[in-house]
Amino acid sequence: MVEKFLRKIDKKKFIFYGNRILVGILVVIFGIYVGNILFGKSSFEVLWSLKNDKYRLEKRINELKKENSDLQKKLFELQQLDPDTRKE
Repeated sequence: MVEKFLRKIDKKKFIFYGNRILVGILVVIFGIYVGNILFGKSSFEVLWSLKNDKYRLEKRINELKKENSDLQKKLFELQQLDPDTRKE
């Protein structure tokens, strides 16, 4: 069947157009790859985002620790003022 098809067309034309199609497919694949590298999520962007998140979360942790210690201080002061909760 393939031989019948090849007999009908010129082998040189078939090879010429086959190579063009192959090169076209490779160019499209390479274009998609380069586009993904340039405009996709790269590992550098993800790393930078994670570092910013880590800094923000550490700052929030320190703020919450300070707030917690202030609230504990107020709690202990109030417990000392309330005669019912005082230990004897």
